[in-house]
Amino acid sequence: MKMACELLRRNDLKIEELARSVGYTDSLQFSKVFRKHYGKPPTVWRKSLLEPAEADA
Repeated sequence: MKMACELLRRNDLKIEELARSVGYTDSLQFSKVFRKHYGKPPTVWRKSLLEPAEADA
């Protein structure tokens, strides 16, 4: 999951591609495990990373 968080910082990867990169063949299963681990789905986690940067622009 730590690697997934690093990859989520790269906005150019789709969640499906990211899931495959960290060993999941099913992106829905990846999202479910990510949410259980971090308390929010990967798309929301990524958005929370981008919001502070957008506020500075």
